[in-house]
This record gives sequence, structure tokens and C-alpha cells, in this order.
Amino acid sequence: MYAIIEASGKQFRAEPDSTLRIPRLRAEPGDTVTFEVLLTETDGKVQIGQPSLEGASVAAEVVRHGRGEKIIVFKRKRRKGYRKKQGHRQGFTEVRVTEITFGKAKPRKAKKPKKEEAAAVVDEAAGEETPVVEAEVAAPEEEAAEAEVAAPEAEAAPEINITDAARKLAEENGIDLAGLEGSGAGGRILKGDVEKAIRAQTDGE
Repeated sequence: MYAIIEASGKQFRAEPDSTLRIPRLRAEPGDTVTFEVLLTETDGKVQIGQPSLEGASVAAEVVRHGRGEKIIVFKRKRRKGYRKKQGHRQGFTEVRVTEITFGKAKPRKAKKPKKEEAAAVVDEAAGEETPVVEAEVAAPEEEAAEAEVAAPEAEAAPEINITDAARKLAEENGIDLAGLEGSGAGGRILKGDVEKAIRAQTDGE
């Protein structure tokens, strides 16, 4: 059984009768302080707050104030003759957990169903179910018959992968692009391929 609390923007794991070192508090030894609970675990059941648990809290008794181990801070600027050395000891407050109160997580809001998933609209006043009107309108029988009789549209000719310069040169010399094989990337027809076809056509004549 434990709880995750927040103190001065940091998170700590609190257990019954455990001692924690947290950032320094403005409280005297012997005072009782209370912390917000972000998460609790009891008997394998975990509750997570959003961000904190409603009704949950951790009470702790301030034991003492102290300062951590000394660290050395050294600053130097080369070619400037600047050197500075100083020490630092971070202050802390030692607290002992006396009580953990478990609350409950706030229920999440249910997501609204998508419009596509709604099959019918419920009329609350009449208590009846009104079917949703489909957006598409069925065509008359005559229009359906004409649509079946109508000839299908001609399929668009496949687009030829060719450069602009090669296309212009082919049009000027009457070269059929359908019979050309491109030497470029992905079978792209280049200007050199059209020139080769022109030479072949001239030699054939």
C-alpha cells in the first residue's frame, strides 16, 4: 500500500510510517502538513487521479530541516583570467508519513458516439424511435433504365511518362509515342529516345 504525492513540483512515493526528504517547506518541526495524492495502490488495485484523486490525502509530520551534501561549483573563462569557486548545499525538509487517506478517481466523461454510428434518432417527447433519413435519394425507375442502356464512357487514355522537350520534338516530327520505350527512370521517355526514333524513321525511308 502506497501513494504518490506531489511536493514542490516533484513526486514522491509515500508509505505508512515512511520518512521522506522533500524540498524545504515553510513549517516548523512537529507541524503536520498535507499533500495532494496523484496515485494510490492498495491490495493490488491502482487508482490514478486526473490529475489528483478526489478525497485522497497524505498527512505527514515535519521531523527536521537540514541541508544536503556540499557540491562544488567552479566557473572559468579561458584567456580572461576569470575563475570562481563556490559551494552549495541544497536545503530539505524531512517528514514522516502518519496517515494515508484513499479517495476515488474522478470519472471520465463518456465519448459522444460518432454520427455514422447513430442508426436512429430517439424522440424523447414521444418516446418513439425516428429512423434517420438517408442522404442519397433513389433514382426513378425510368432514369435507372436509361442509365443501364447508356453506353459506358470511353476510358481515358493512359498518360505517357515523357519529358516536355521530348513530347515537343515528337509532335514536330510526327513520332508515335505509344511505340516508344523510355530509357529514363521508371520508363520515362527522354529527348534522346525521340531523336533515336527519328533517326530510325529517316533510315527506314
